[in-house]
Amino acid sequence: MPLYIKLLHEAMSTAFNATAPIILILVLIGLVTALLQGALQIEDATFALLPKTFAMVILALTGGFGALNMFETLATLFITHAPELVRQAWY
Repeated sequence: MPLYIKLLHEAMSTAFNATAPIILILVLIGLVTALLQGALQIEDATFALLPKTFAMVILALTGGFGALNMFETLATLFITHAPELVRQAWY
């Protein structure tokens, strides 16, 4: 298997592993907010937006479950394999 395919696979799995927990938390917060809005008959759009915004700010300040570290590892992987990528055949 060519190196660029292996690196592409690593990039896709890193992107999924870094963003999946964040998206899952935001979906759960959205679901709970929607249930509360439906139960209490609140029609305010701000009520739906604020909890997700606060969650995103908290996730960004805390590092988002190590997402930054995952992307840093991926960048290091790409940089260390750059000379091999330049010299290989791309067919």
